[in-house]
Amino acid sequence: MTAHQILFTLLYLAIFNVLIYRVKAFQFKNFKPFVSVALFNIKFVVGLFIWFIYTFYYKDVQNNDVHKFYSDALVLRNVASESPRDFAQIITGININDSSSQQYCATMKNWQRNFDEAPFNENRTVIRLNALLMFLSAKTYFVHILFMCFISLLGWILLSNSVLSFANNQNAVLVIPIMLLPSVLFWTSGILKEPLLVLGLGLFVSGVLNLRSQISTGLAKTLAGFIIILFTKFFVLACLLPTVVAFLVPSNDSGWRKILFKYAVVHIVLLTIAFNLQHFIPRINLPQMLANKQMHSVKEAEYFQAGSRIEIPPLLPNAQSILKIAPMGLWNTLTRPYPWEGKNVMMLASALENLVILGFILLCIYFSNWKDPYNANLFLFLISSSLVYFALIGMCTPVLGNLVRYKAPLLPIFLLAFTIHLKINSVVPNFLVKK
Repeated sequence: MTAHQILFTLLYLAIFNVLIYRVKAFQFKNFKPFVSVALFNIKFVVGLFIWFIYTFYYKDVQNNDVHKFYSDALVLRNVASESPRDFAQIITGININDSSSQQYCATMKNWQRNFDEAPFNENRTVIRLNALLMFLSAKTYFVHILFMCFISLLGWILLSNSVLSFANNQNAVLVIPIMLLPSVLFWTSGILKEPLLVLGLGLFVSGVLNLRSQISTGLAKTLAGFIIILFTKFFVLACLLPTVVAFLVPSNDSGWRKILFKYAVVHIVLLTIAFNLQHFIPRINLPQMLANKQMHSVKEAEYFQAGSRIEIPPLLPNAQSILKIAPMGLWNTLTRPYPWEGKNVMMLASALENLVILGFILLCIYFSNWKDPYNANLFLFLISSSLVYFALIGMCTPVLGNLVRYKAPLLPIFLLAFTIHLKINSVVPNFLVKK
């Protein structure tokens, strides 16, 4: 790392700190500005740690995500100097099948995937984003870490501010420990897909929650989030859509029973349609897509000899098999790795984190007034969207390290749901919260 790159990184670090401190839109509501600034800087330190670990400990820089997206983005950025026309075509996807553009694409090792069950190649989204950022970063890797930390922080701010606007202001203090969970910090602070996904989730969820009060703002946020998630993690969007429909369906009764019934009916109807869509649109076969995704994940784990590999029941391309294995998938995502599966520091940290999360959930359940149906619709929206996704990744992921990573972006959504009804009479430290 050159002196020029160090100075450039420090300059951007100062710019982001000033922006977060001065602009309210970049701050957690109910907290003083320095809390958001501190969290951003913690994320940057974690981002540097990720780079260090995946550069000097896990040395396969050609295959680990922390380096491979940036490396391909560097190749794509150089195309802009050699052929601006081809660069524009590759970035936009317009006329990308042109022979000259394809020659440049062939030089990127991760532009094509050996398998891809999603309608879009998600690798390309991250590669394109980093290639564009290089016009601002002067190809300095650590500046990209700063941008990713800022993007994910903004996503968490949008999410938590919108959700906690329905809860007691005092409950806002729980945002900080949720965001400081090791897996949430670690996997959303590097040059990966997760920071962009977090931004999409923040925009999408906050937009959906704004649809009834601020229609234009809500639609704009929802659409922006929809597009980002679609091109970053398609399966996350597929899990969110049924819960959004259920959330927006009007309910004449605000009682828990009627709202639970509404969510059950919507999910049953939409899942029935999804599992039979291939009979009307042969190209979209959800059961086959999930079965293929699991099969490819298992083969990849075998090829790379993953150390934290676990056995999972094989998925068959039918609804019965998926529904049968879904509870196991949900259990794996929420509870594993177990403490005795912590064969290294990262796995042990993940196992301890699961115990902390369990304690947090039990605390929230105990100190919540569940007889009050206030915000029951929001609670079920957040819980069902995360649980459906957790079941999916648990069914398709045979590597515990990957399972922890995939869970991280939606884990705050899951945990924030439990803060809505919390009635804990604790005193929030004055130096943290605005008066």
